[in-house]
Amino acid sequence: MGIRTAEQFLESLKDGRCVYYDGQKVDDVTTHHALRICAELCAMDYVVAAHPNFRNDFVTKIDGEEVHFLFAPVKSTEDLLRRRRITMAVSRTCFGMPGGSQFTGTDILNSLTVVSRRMDNQLGTGYSKRVEAYRKYLMRNDLAVCAGMTDVKGDRSLRPSKQKQHKDFYVRIVDERKDGIIVRGGMYHISLSPCVNEVFVCPCRAMLEDDKDYAVSFSIPVNTPGVKMIVAPRESAEAEDNWDDYPISAGHFTAEPLMVFDDVFVPIDRVFLKGEWQFAGQVAYMFANFHRLFADAYKYAELEIMVGAALLMAEYNGLTKVEHIRDKLSWLIMYAEGVDALGLAACHYPVVDPDIGYIYPSPIYSNTSKFFFADNYHQAVKYLQDITGGIVADPPSMKDFYNSELHADMEKYLAGKYGVPTEHRLRAIRLAKDCCSQFWQGATIHGEGSLAAQMLSVFQSADRELYKTAAKRVAGISDGSEHPRFKGLPSFPLGRKLRPNR
Repeated sequence: MGIRTAEQFLESLKDGRCVYYDGQKVDDVTTHHALRICAELCAMDYVVAAHPNFRNDFVTKIDGEEVHFLFAPVKSTEDLLRRRRITMAVSRTCFGMPGGSQFTGTDILNSLTVVSRRMDNQLGTGYSKRVEAYRKYLMRNDLAVCAGMTDVKGDRSLRPSKQKQHKDFYVRIVDERKDGIIVRGGMYHISLSPCVNEVFVCPCRAMLEDDKDYAVSFSIPVNTPGVKMIVAPRESAEAEDNWDDYPISAGHFTAEPLMVFDDVFVPIDRVFLKGEWQFAGQVAYMFANFHRLFADAYKYAELEIMVGAALLMAEYNGLTKVEHIRDKLSWLIMYAEGVDALGLAACHYPVVDPDIGYIYPSPIYSNTSKFFFADNYHQAVKYLQDITGGIVADPPSMKDFYNSELHADMEKYLAGKYGVPTEHRLRAIRLAKDCCSQFWQGATIHGEGSLAAQMLSVFQSADRELYKTAAKRVAGISDGSEHPRFKGLPSFPLGRKLRPNR
């Protein structure tokens, strides 16, 4: 089939999938009043890919056939930068939110590309052939595939196999057949899953041998019998089709469901991890390496909007010469550009996997970028609210502004700086309010991994010996340890030699 159109993609969603919303079963996600917003958001991936300004980045040729570049294995810094450009293009098109129909699932695909080779080399498995066969299947059919890797977890203090109420808080293998496996369990935060074609499941954590039934990775169509999705409702029904008052929220709904796997059959050729508990953590960790890069890119597109809203409100309120306002604006700009610079650094300083020679983004820079974004986001919201003023809490509707009986009063009393149209100021206020919405703030901390997950990844990836060696040189500690970065440096100060330990 090659590259699909947005219309072909939307038609493919009419396949009898089991989706519930607000207590009711949904017959067609493309026509449902809320879920169609998610479906159309996903379809934007196909719209942008077909646009002449972006087609060269989105489309590549493999074996003589045009396919979506996101399905291609990552082999170079340019590949990482190209993935980043693709994410940016969709995110900027969609007002700060990536369509995402082909982003998250390909992050698991890239993770398993690396880890399957390690398993084959160490255990003699044949998973890498299955991974590559599945890659070609995705390419040929240009499918939308999401990532399923957040188990519901139950009691967080207990491991998967030690849960008390039941054993299904993590997706697990409950039976094996010659032609496949049967899985059961629950997952959450599977973004966009009601409106994609396939879900690609992988473990969310490291496992011990007792947890081997939970060391499972597979991919199946979302309409597979036994798969049920119970979607969390939108934050505000008022935002539906109300682009004037909710310029961001009107077009954003990622339709996060509780996804239930009720004794689901998975064909053996779709199974990529089956009890190899030693590698469960590696799959999750490698997924995070790629997924953080996705976050680093679209978060910057989001910040472009937020910083722009703050600059507009400072101008429209006549505050651009006030010192503390300029300080807040400077901080916001540094915050946005810092997130962008760290994301770019993750591409320019990748890690080469020794087993297969493929690369992945620098875990240090990529995780630091995501952490820097999430840890400072609420401060950015605070500054935007402060610059906008108290009206950000309760701005009038644009419907009031357009009402002929109210328009004159609105024009008169909601004006700001002389020369700025009242409509422009009111639209900027509505944008600022939408930027400060509960969804954006709530999703920031845990989206693409928690702060704790980023800190753990940085600590595990960091070359701690480098820092210790730097300190030892200055402290005069000579214990025989060396680090390539400091090897061969002249002694300092002039003529000094390191003293032996006493």
